[in-house]
Amino acid sequence: MDRLEHLRALEEALNGASLDLPTPRAGFAEQIRARASRRLADHVIPRLESVGGPLLAVVGGSTGAGKSTIVNSLVGAQVSASSALRPTTRRPLLLHHAADGPWFERARLLPELARLRAAPGAPATTGAAASAELEMRESEALPEGVSLLDAPDLDSVVDSNRMLARGLFDAADLWVFVTTAARYADAVPWEVLSQAPGRDLTVGVVLNRLPPGAATDVAADLRRLMAGAGLGEAPLFTVDEQPLASGLLPGAAVAGLRRWLEGIGADARRRAEIAHQSLTGAVREVAASVGDVEEALAEHDAALAAAADALDTQVDRAAERVSQATADGTLLRGEVLARWQEVVGAADFTRRLGSGVSWLRDRVSAALRGRPAPVRPVEDAIEAGLASLVREELSRVREDAESAWESMPAVAGLVDAAEEDRASLDERALGLTREWQRDLLALVREQGASRRAGARLMAVGVNVVGVALMIVIFASTGGITGAEVGVAGATAAVAQRLLEAVFGDQAVRTMAGRARALLLDRVRGVLEESVRPLRDRLPEPSAVADLAGRRGEVQDDWGLR
Repeated sequence: MDRLEHLRALEEALNGASLDLPTPRAGFAEQIRARASRRLADHVIPRLESVGGPLLAVVGGSTGAGKSTIVNSLVGAQVSASSALRPTTRRPLLLHHAADGPWFERARLLPELARLRAAPGAPATTGAAASAELEMRESEALPEGVSLLDAPDLDSVVDSNRMLARGLFDAADLWVFVTTAARYADAVPWEVLSQAPGRDLTVGVVLNRLPPGAATDVAADLRRLMAGAGLGEAPLFTVDEQPLASGLLPGAAVAGLRRWLEGIGADARRRAEIAHQSLTGAVREVAASVGDVEEALAEHDAALAAAADALDTQVDRAAERVSQATADGTLLRGEVLARWQEVVGAADFTRRLGSGVSWLRDRVSAALRGRPAPVRPVEDAIEAGLASLVREELSRVREDAESAWESMPAVAGLVDAAEEDRASLDERALGLTREWQRDLLALVREQGASRRAGARLMAVGVNVVGVALMIVIFASTGGITGAEVGVAGATAAVAQRLLEAVFGDQAVRTMAGRARALLLDRVRGVLEESVRPLRDRLPEPSAVADLAGRRGEVQDDWGLR
């Protein structure tokens, strides 16, 4: 791609850069991003597309400096409104030679401003505050190749006028800066004027309304300030305080400024140099601004990653708590142990397990006589315990995640926007438990697919074996105290021996591992669902790498790095 294509690609990447989180740099970086994007659209790209077009000289300065009077006097007509009311200039006025009209009509420069063509001789108007229109007038008094734009005040009492004025200065090829003997040291105009050297802008300064006898001292002091700001080579034009004739200064009062502008207009080579300098300076500043935006985007992405990590951490902690609670014997307390004892009658059941196949054959006979072991109450007790555990963690993980975000300024505001149907927690927890129990029974049937294991499985019963497998998975005395410790140990041993009698010890270890993994996978899934409303509120990561790449291409094109 060439220079122009690279600049357009940079503009596109800059427009797509989103600072969605209120990080410390976000507000300021958004202003920088918007300004850089506007400068590309208003000045850099249009100027590069038409390097040979007329220069745009923006006339600006402090409130009441007499900018409009200077402009009117240069062209010898009342084309820009001037009055004691503030602000006077609200709608920017563009004056140009007739031959330069087509270049401005096509809206390549300042494309966001609608064009309003004023008829020759039409009276000057102020327009509405912060007008989105650009009034254009032809003037034969201006040299071909140089246009004048009368801008709103840099220190206007109207915010929108100040913003428009600074935007117009950004779009300029050169500046005509107007100040007065009373206000030449004002801070706000100098804040803007001091940026000119860094942009390699050509500047002409007009010191207006000099009282009698003050010209020498005031001009000398102003030149001192200009030199200190890097503007020592800029021409200074002085205009004495004097009566106006029909609102205009005498021609001699602005003759020096007129000759300077005419000299630029008559020298094509000089115009090209001015355009190139201002363009290069603008690209340099835009590239620096993009670098600042990249830093803010990196901060944005770091905050985004930290917020996502906070959710991951809470899910990990909740999953670990479930893992521990399903392995330390906690779920075998109380009713589960009692109901399992009803099924196995621990001592007698253990003795019968020793009889091997003959006992299994007896179990089959018992089943055929309609006296199967009452295993359903055990399943229900385990189901209730596991569902209660999961339900508690679903509620806790969301609360902990919200608390974590509330301590993070960048995402604290997203907490209220996320919603959760807390009434569904019981249903979700119970649904997970039942789905896992179905997984476990399917695993038992899969393991019993062989003829030998299948016969033993049928003899004992799929549900009994499934309950025994759950007992083994949950079995540990770590969460049990008192008299239950001995009972739990014996119970777990019975369940282990039953499973080994049906499948063999290695198969039992494999089944238990798979069943436990299935449970923890399902638990992690529902925990993640619980924090998903928060996660969905997070914006996408920025394309900071793409923006940096586009900036690098532009810098290489212009030799800026």
